[in-house]
Amino acid sequence: MKIERACRLLLSLLPAVAGSGCATHALWTKADFSDFNQPAQNVNLRLFADGSRDDLVVVYDEYSERHDSTRTRAYLLRENQTRIEQQRSPLFAKTNSFSALQPVPVFLTTNAISAASPPFFAVLSTNSQSFTLCSNGHVTGPYALPVYNDGKGQMERIALTPLTATADLTIVGGVLGYYYVVALCQSGYSLKVK
Repeated sequence: MKIERACRLLLSLLPAVAGSGCATHALWTKADFSDFNQPAQNVNLRLFADGSRDDLVVVYDEYSERHDSTRTRAYLLRENQTRIEQQRSPLFAKTNSFSALQPVPVFLTTNAISAASPPFFAVLSTNSQSFTLCSNGHVTGPYALPVYNDGKGQMERIALTPLTATADLTIVGGVLGYYYVVALCQSGYSLKVK
């Protein structure tokens, strides 16, 4: 094989090698590994008064984008309010540990509320993403249900970084090899194959 032929072959491959860019940079800046957890379409909201903690237990069905599945979740409302506002995962509790607590009635629309309504109840928003609390004529809220990034995308990026770094080094090695062969071609170096 002649060196000139190798030079032509490398020249034709240069755009593919040089145009592929930096894989590690793209992984960390352009790749979207974010998957969110959010209230399910049928949120199945239940509230329980926890007098010992002066808080409300919120039980709802959560949808996971990553797993394309729904599961029941529970958390304390006031204890997790700041986390939810910051779109962070609340500190979840076991869903079966609240059966002895006093349930709080949840109405789906304000039309269901009448003069005979209980002194303390909640109204779920029409989009099922939040609820409002009503206590003896006082309204508080709305309280958004949790929507948060599941955080696993960051772990996937970390796991893929060695592979992308290897790809980047291969690309750099290919480009350096190309320039080395071009320099050999231009120097008049010849190689005889027997």
